[in-house]
Amino acid sequence: MSEAEDDILVDIADEDLPKLAKIYESHKDWAPHAYSTITTGIEWKKKSGGKYMTFIFDVFIFTLNETGENVYDALMKTRRLETNFSDRPRLFYSIHNKLYPAVFKALKERKIEIYAEIPCYLYAIPKEEALKFDVECPPEVYIKQLDKTDAPVISALWPHRYKNADKFVEILIEMNGGYGIFLKSSNELVSWALLSMMGQLSLVQTVDDQKKKGYASLITKYLSKELAKKGHDALGTILVENIVSQMMFEKLGFRSLGLCTFTLFR
Repeated sequence: MSEAEDDILVDIADEDLPKLAKIYESHKDWAPHAYSTITTGIEWKKKSGGKYMTFIFDVFIFTLNETGENVYDALMKTRRLETNFSDRPRLFYSIHNKLYPAVFKALKERKIEIYAEIPCYLYAIPKEEALKFDVECPPEVYIKQLDKTDAPVISALWPHRYKNADKFVEILIEMNGGYGIFLKSSNELVSWALLSMMGQLSLVQTVDDQKKKGYASLITKYLSKELAKKGHDALGTILVENIVSQMMFEKLGFRSLGLCTFTLFR
């Protein structure tokens, strides 16, 4: 990506990121993921040591200007959407539908091809409620933190996997962590939840032959409670057609914050 100093989008100094996070912290009631994305970015910069490997370009956009006019202006003028890595996915990640018309308009006017739009519901629960979750395991399983060796199983069953997805999942586990439910009898991983680049619930899944045992609910509650202990409201994105997951989240006490869209472009 272009790093021209005169671009409309400029890098925010590391020492200013906590100030930005503080601004968005007061808006967690309708956009907890904006706050957690910034705090996650701060932690990633500490862990990475400045070394990166790029498998996918995930671009998160947010603003407190609900008209999205500043987003539209920035996308029309920036050169940071340009990249020589045409073989790697480029994704606008979880764009709130208050802002999506501005993003869509800018991409169309710049003649940037949109080749997939994936609408999802945003579901969130306040940390005060997540802290009350009962996360006791049934006798046949236990919960522990995931490690990099779990990445092949997770990526193989991920419905949205792509080239090098296993490496992406491995790094996501290394940088953000996650938890899995394992059978005591065999130590087999049967259900899991990771933290996305937004620092929120992601890749929640159960292997087919272990479904309908409450494992997805349990691991969702467990990771949500861990987020709450760190001061975060928990949030997950669910495909609009995934009625089963929507019902599960609502049963747990999560509330819909509206729609967002994942947009792949090139």
